[in-house]
Amino acid sequence: MLSLAIALAGALPSVDECRAVAGNPDAELAHAIGLQAYVYGYPMVDLLKQRFNETHRVAAGQPVAAPVNILAIYPHLLTPETQGQLRAANADTLYLNAWLDLSQGPVLLDVPAMGSRYYTLAFMDLYGRPVHIGTRTNDGAATRYALVGPGAGAPPGVEAIHLATDTVWMLGRVLAIPGPDLESARELSSAIRFDGPAGPPVSEAAPLRPTDSLLFYAMLNQALRSVPLREGEAGLMALFDKAGFGPGSSFDPQALPDGQKLGLGCALRAGPGVLSQRGFRPTHVRNGWMWSSNMADPGFDYLLRAEAARGGYVNDPRESIYPAAITDDRGEPLQGDRRYRIRFAPDALPPVDAFWSITAYDRATSQLVPNPIDRYNIGDRTPGLVYDADGALTLHLSSSEPPEGPANWMPVPATPFHLVLRMYLPRAQALDGTYAPPRIERIAP
Repeated sequence: MLSLAIALAGALPSVDECRAVAGNPDAELAHAIGLQAYVYGYPMVDLLKQRFNETHRVAAGQPVAAPVNILAIYPHLLTPETQGQLRAANADTLYLNAWLDLSQGPVLLDVPAMGSRYYTLAFMDLYGRPVHIGTRTNDGAATRYALVGPGAGAPPGVEAIHLATDTVWMLGRVLAIPGPDLESARELSSAIRFDGPAGPPVSEAAPLRPTDSLLFYAMLNQALRSVPLREGEAGLMALFDKAGFGPGSSFDPQALPDGQKLGLGCALRAGPGVLSQRGFRPTHVRNGWMWSSNMADPGFDYLLRAEAARGGYVNDPRESIYPAAITDDRGEPLQGDRRYRIRFAPDALPPVDAFWSITAYDRATSQLVPNPIDRYNIGDRTPGLVYDADGALTLHLSSSEPPEGPANWMPVPATPFHLVLRMYLPRAQALDGTYAPPRIERIAP
């Protein structure tokens, strides 16, 4: 079904064609339902796209590709050259990747003793909601788990992790420090094992790009037919069925009337702008840093859920929080042709029980950008940091080396950029918003 939909989906209507939606009742109704579906279904389609693109070889130099139920390890700390499809990726940890299929029964997971090394394995269901195991949940002890899908029973004598959908993305993070420690982190990561029926071997394929055509609705239809009905969503699913892609339908783009095709295609044109302008609503804004305590479980706030997925997904706040900044202390966008500084007072470093770091990303792509000293984060493990005489820590942000020298330099893109402050195992004052990261001071020009 999906392969047929790929072949028949066709390109989106042009901007001029979308003007014809107004005054065409069939197109207007399809546009309204299609836009709701874009917002609702964005995480589902994005994850299914990612699963296809990471269980097939879709690009030269692809960092990971592995069959379903098989662990893949990014071999290096991430750089601009190795970040692949990840958005707003960190450069603190080794990434582990796996796509799990629980439809045939539980998949067993064995993790080795990690000791004091921080790690987390985040299991993301098709709604984009994370469930974690790792340092926070098992104190680094060797443990066996059973990953259990909806409606399935757990094997006796094994700790069960219940997940809301049978399709699950596992993104793991294992703290690693460049140098000899990196090999130790690789060895521990390689000792993690999934025990479940492996999917087909990796094969060559063209990458899926579902938002470029009505393939989006075919993939949403595939997802909705595979997940249990959620309480409170029966009416919404009936509306989606009316448009031909709900859980009780089998989506066929060729069978749609012309007006319905036009409306759905134009909804896909409008969707990205809706998410970028209306999706994220921070619950905390302090000194220009923004974060939301609702992103890991947004409930029926489908806009927030979709925006979280578009930005690269989220962790449980107890695991980590990521305040982001896009403006300086004057309220103007962060730009690579300016210099900035961030000064942490002696008693105001980020309050964490694991580690913290700051990373800069190109604002348009949320990607790491090459810099002259190959430094892609700065934080409590950065070697050679120089503290002020009073014990404060001043960081310098610029696209070229600052007058103060490289020790406390956080290189930023020469383009507009944004910052992410990562706090792993944040303490209470970070979780409740009592802690405020320092403002980003523009110092030149």
